[in-house]
Order: sequence, then C-alpha cells, then structure tokens
Amino acid sequence: MRYPDLPLPPVAGGFILSCHLNHSDPLLAVSHFDPQKYHDALAVEWRIPLPARLQQAVNKRRAEYLASRLLARSVMAELGIDDFILTNAPDRSPCWPAGIQASLSHSAGIVVVAATRQPCAIGVDVEQLMSETTAQETATLLMNEQEQQLLQTLPISFSAAATLLFSLKESVYKALWPQLHQPMDFLDAALTSVDFAQQSATLRLTQHFSERFARGTLLEADFMWQETQVITLVSHRL
Repeated sequence: MRYPDLPLPPVAGGFILSCHLNHSDPLLAVSHFDPQKYHDALAVEWRIPLPARLQQAVNKRRAEYLASRLLARSVMAELGIDDFILTNAPDRSPCWPAGIQASLSHSAGIVVVAATRQPCAIGVDVEQLMSETTAQETATLLMNEQEQQLLQTLPISFSAAATLLFSLKESVYKALWPQLHQPMDFLDAALTSVDFAQQSATLRLTQHFSERFARGTLLEADFMWQETQVITLVSHRL
C-alpha cells in the first residue's frame, strides 16, 4: 500500500488543504483539511446538507463531516458514480452505493476513504500516534500477552506499536460490521504477524462470528506511517 499521490481537483476556499488518491484496488484516497476554515456556507456551496443531528454540533465535528463527505463524493466519481452524497444508516454506519464496498475514517484534519467494486470486506482507519502513557494504560484492553510480546519486537516505540495495533483492530471492526452487524471486542481479533519492511500484517479472529468469519479466520492488512499518523487497511475477499 502506497500513500496516495495522484492529486484530485483542488477545492477553493482554504478548507481542503490537499486531496490525493491512488488507483490501486481497493482505491485509496486521503484528504487534509483545516477545521478552522470551516463555515456552514461551504456545505451549502458544495450541496452536502448537514443532518439534523449535527445542526448543534461544534464546528470541529461539522468540519469532519463535510470533509469526509466531500472526499467520499470524489472517490465515488472515480468509480463512475457522480454527485454521490454519503448518508448513514440508523446504526450510524455509512450507506455506500450498491455494488461498492467502502470504508471511511477521519482524525485530526485528515480523512481517508478506501473503496472497491470487488466482493470484499474492507475497513480503513487513521489514527494519531498515542502517548506512551495511553499505550501502557490501554495495553490490557487492547492486546493479549502474545501480542504485547510481538509488538516489543518491532523497530518502533511501544506507543507507536500500540497505535498500529489499535488502528489495525479498528480496520477489522469496520471491515466486518457491514457483513455481521455484530459488536466486537479488541481481543476478538489477535495480531499474529507483522512485516514492517513490507508494511503488512495478519490478524486472526479469536471468536466465532459466522460461517464465513469463523474462529481462526485470517485477515490480511496493510499499513503506512505518515509523520505522526498511521493508516491501516484490511481487505478480505468474500
């Protein structure tokens, strides 16, 4: 997985700082935005209405919503679906067009979207590097003893390794939710291997969710670092 480097058409106004994609499959796109430059008139200008639940939300939350919907529309246009507006199901999961498997994540001024027409369970996540204190405090909730030992072998700090693990498990959850609509615990998937040179990893389900996602099912993932952020992508062919 490489960091998206093909520019999408620029957006005037200073809110969207950059927007790039790559044409891999799954297609991956990333957008950087400035929450301080958000104002409600942008949503009107770009014909992306804010839902009622965000009418009283803080600007940061509305900025994330607008930036993510704008990137989703650009990605769908690349797949031949014009003027797409991403909405949410009652469980807050995104409603993608028929025949499209996709996932979205945002964090601190960045939005990432992954999408494919292939029959895949797909999940993408972006996380900011957690502090060493947070990594230590959440270790027992996030990882088992074997995972902790594996993370300590990686050529990065424990906080960076814990951030990677957290993001990988978030991507697993996002990939499986549209298929199962079942909640998952962090320990329901275990990291079994990491190839840091190839930026790839494998996770194994430790619980039985369905015939397709039985205990022991292996899920392949890719990851990449960009400054203090990590992006992870899980894609599992159905």
